[in-house]
Amino acid sequence: MLTCTVPRPALAVDTIPFTQVNGGLIEVQGSVDGTAPVPMLVNLGAGVDVLSTELGRRFVVVNGKYVSLRLTGERVDLPIGKVLSLALGPVHLEAPNVGIWSGLDGTGIGGLISATAFRNIATTFDFHNHQIVIEDAQTFPDRVRTAIRLPIILQDDLGIALGIFARFDFGGGRTGLCEIDTGSQGITIDRTFAASLGLNPSGGSSVRLASISLAGARETAIAQPAVSVGNLIYDCDVGNSFWEGRTFTLDLPNLRIYVTISP
Repeated sequence: MLTCTVPRPALAVDTIPFTQVNGGLIEVQGSVDGTAPVPMLVNLGAGVDVLSTELGRRFVVVNGKYVSLRLTGERVDLPIGKVLSLALGPVHLEAPNVGIWSGLDGTGIGGLISATAFRNIATTFDFHNHQIVIEDAQTFPDRVRTAIRLPIILQDDLGIALGIFARFDFGGGRTGLCEIDTGSQGITIDRTFAASLGLNPSGGSSVRLASISLAGARETAIAQPAVSVGNLIYDCDVGNSFWEGRTFTLDLPNLRIYVTISP
């Protein structure tokens, strides 16, 4: 039964340490085709794995193009193709499509690791201990036994890009479908959705909510968070400030997220 619960488990649990940079983004050491590690960001909102122009020209065998929209609606055209291997520390990731994105050029970041890398493995993001854990059939049941279990929704675009969404509660019976985005530091709400909640930035771009929580899990509530308001293509985007000091485990094949609140 455990094997069915966690498809294609690793032979042993692997741990990838991370540091939080630029206000909370997840930075790890990644390598392409076995070369020396370079800084990469684990960005669940990226849609598809991408490399900087420098790395992409060296390692990506381009065989097509993928067009996507950024969170703000900006169109992004990515050359995409194949690499021999993509790894975070000791963990070799599935990377069926890797894009080349000039937006990373000059940042010191070599790539973005998206949700597609974790499509078929149970993965824990531990913000308390600053590590990503690839679970196996033995560790997964122990990890989630006392966790809060909630559904997620996947946006799968042609098997190329993947987005992870969950419903969040904003109080007063109002909920929104929000992207879980480790490529964002904070929480951003679409301007139209904010107005439906009775929020008015008063000409600015920041407001303070009464609270925000995962729908159906009031124990995850954060009181009085400051959030940004902008023009988004979704209701809202929930970044790493929501997870600070917490742990969540993604089980994408079974459309579940498990949340643990550290004492």
